[in-house]
Amino acid sequence: MIIPLMSLGLMNLALMNLGGLFTDQRQLGATVLILVAAAFVGVAVSRLVPRDRGPTFFGVSSALILVAALAYAGVEAAGLALWLLLALAIFLGVFALIA
Repeated sequence: MIIPLMSLGLMNLALMNLGGLFTDQRQLGATVLILVAAAFVGVAVSRLVPRDRGPTFFGVSSALILVAALAYAGVEAAGLALWLLLALAIFLGVFALIA
């Protein structure tokens, strides 16, 4: 069951035209809306979780799960948003190690 799901995800990723996403204003707008919605979901979840349970972790996880679910469903703008979120996380991690 896991192998067909993984192959579908890889096939969907291979079919994505990431270069076209940067030139299409509609796709960029959808990407921004998805990122804003993910930020709202992350903040809402982090405020619901008690402070002793690590609200930041659950907020970031819920935002990433939302974007990943949309990307898995085939929304190309969500795929771009997911890559942007992952690149931002790597950038902030490197910056935290340097500073």
